[in-house]
Amino acid sequence: GQLQSLEFDSLFEAGCGFGWNIKRVQDEFPGTRIGGVDFSIPQLNYSKDYLKGYQAEMCHADISSMPLKDNAYDIGISVGVFMNIHSSKITEAIKEMTRVCKKYIIHIEYDENNTTKELKQKRSFKTNIVSHDYRKLYRDLGKEVLQFQIYKDFEEAYSVHMKNLQKELKCWEEFEGPAKYILIVIKV
Repeated sequence: GQLQSLEFDSLFEAGCGFGWNIKRVQDEFPGTRIGGVDFSIPQLNYSKDYLKGYQAEMCHADISSMPLKDNAYDIGISVGVFMNIHSSKITEAIKEMTRVCKKYIIHIEYDENNTTKELKQKRSFKTNIVSHDYRKLYRDLGKEVLQFQIYKDFEEAYSVHMKNLQKELKCWEEFEGPAKYILIVIKV
């Protein structure tokens, strides 16, 4: 939904996996140059089949050191990826996003300061999930935060989306719902 209000010709995803979001962007915005970076070779291998017929520029890399040119894409996105970056590397990853992106950065990530008490307690046992203050990280680099939303801002839209799903979701663990995420849009 955020992309409709932004002007862009190219977009990449940091932590793209097999390319689900990249394919969706290309389908909704035909003609957009798309790409992705991921650390998982098996996911990137699967993306070759999933993105067959798409002109996606995919590469294997750690997002704290991406082999992409400065200002390579208008927009960079991440969905639930930066919360897996250790605190010692998060500044490097944020700097890389600002280097690679020409116009905007959009993160949908976990933020323990903007979630429910229940989810924060539940997630405290997941040692791979790290909460970061994205507003501060980008402001410290002199970047402007255009939008910051928490689950309360998109809870209704999320509920409608879940009701509209055509098939039953089968997960190995209970789905945590919208309280899992914040949405932040940064102007580079």
